[in-house]
Amino acid sequence: MQEIIDHKYLEELLLEKKKHDTGRVADVLPFQSKRTDNLTNHFHKMIGEYVRHITKIRVDEKAISNDLREFESEKNILSEHIASKIEFEDDEARYDFVRFIDEYLFNQDRMNTIHPYLFNFVPIEKTLTNEFGKYAHFLQDSLLQGDTEITDFFNQKEADDILTELIITNLDILTKKAGATNTAKSKYQPFLNQVSELYKEDLRFLSKHKEYFIQAFPQLTHYYAFMYACQFLWNLERYEKGSMTEVFPFYFAFEWESITKRRKAAHPLEGYKFIQERAENLFPHIHTLSQLSHNKLNEKYLENGPWSFMSYHEIYEKVIEKGEDYASRFLEDMNTWIMNYSEWARIRPRDKAPTIEKAFVTLFDCLKEGTSSTVAMKYGKNIEDLGSSMFLKRRGSIGYVFNLKHDFVLLLVAISVKDKRIPLNQLYIELERRGIALDYYSRQELVNLLDSHNILDKKSDSGDAQYVKPIL
Repeated sequence: MQEIIDHKYLEELLLEKKKHDTGRVADVLPFQSKRTDNLTNHFHKMIGEYVRHITKIRVDEKAISNDLREFESEKNILSEHIASKIEFEDDEARYDFVRFIDEYLFNQDRMNTIHPYLFNFVPIEKTLTNEFGKYAHFLQDSLLQGDTEITDFFNQKEADDILTELIITNLDILTKKAGATNTAKSKYQPFLNQVSELYKEDLRFLSKHKEYFIQAFPQLTHYYAFMYACQFLWNLERYEKGSMTEVFPFYFAFEWESITKRRKAAHPLEGYKFIQERAENLFPHIHTLSQLSHNKLNEKYLENGPWSFMSYHEIYEKVIEKGEDYASRFLEDMNTWIMNYSEWARIRPRDKAPTIEKAFVTLFDCLKEGTSSTVAMKYGKNIEDLGSSMFLKRRGSIGYVFNLKHDFVLLLVAISVKDKRIPLNQLYIELERRGIALDYYSRQELVNLLDSHNILDKKSDSGDAQYVKPIL
């Protein structure tokens, strides 16, 4: 019987690497099994790297004078560079200007991005470039997906005031476009197109309100990166039913409200507990599917570039489309591979799976047993690291729950309502489209918040008779 799964390649790969490896298959997440606190504490620094990936703009250090580069450790080199292009009456005036620019642009270790173009200049330490470069690449490939409108927005340099124009003009001297040799190709295979389309829709709307965009862009990007990871895991846990086309609304709670174990946000299947308790499955799921993606149904089969990472749903649908005989062959092929993998991993052999659905679960169980529990745990904890500073809150004995802060709630309302008022019930639908569900008590909190900001037209207590007004 001719094999559908490429057993020979997989066996050679495992023997050569002596560990799990995704082989020819494309990456899907930028996670790593070595945990750091960078995601938790420094996510904002990744934003500059992300925008530079979008625009292909690079800072040309050679354009900075040697005198300034020599003293880079002692001064803010960008402030000094701007000052070096301006004539001053004396050194004291120059010193005052540099100090002003330092306070205006670089106060408190964060660049004050007063214009979208300045995101290209958000600095990042060399120790973070590898890890954050992966995340920037992931966001570009999986969320933005080459959207030209957003790219153009970050490339435009038109300023509304003289000071901003002065800063942009003199920093622009430092830029160069990445050439063909150092322009990275797509590395991460996108899934969850609904999440990507919502992200781009929200960015396009915010781009019409430049000042608010500057404030909201990092936070919104952070949220969508976190939610993408949560939704990806949720789909994987559903095996062949995980079509990657649905956004499951998890229950969130507001930061200021108290909750009990009976609240939806604390529910083991509808709140963060679902993610937390299954995060360690992410690593074996990815390697299960990486192995299964080495098959003749793969659209990139035999191509030189990365092969497609196929979900359980896609594999199942393509096999079933081929008919019963093909499905029987594929099941037999899977059972053979399960036996071969078990021998390599030196784990207990399994009985033959009677169906493709059960074979998926059996192979996953083998991968989970054959994987270091420490590696799987650390890899899965990347989701918690990604969300803990902004979108998770520890609630005593309940543990972490999905969390909404005040300023992010207003951002969600702004992108959900957009330019025209909508019924309150429609706002709940818009939030759920973005992965956020609210139980009865949280909905009451939201009504109180909207009322306090005077953005709720309350004709009666009925949700259909209450309207939320635009914020921007």
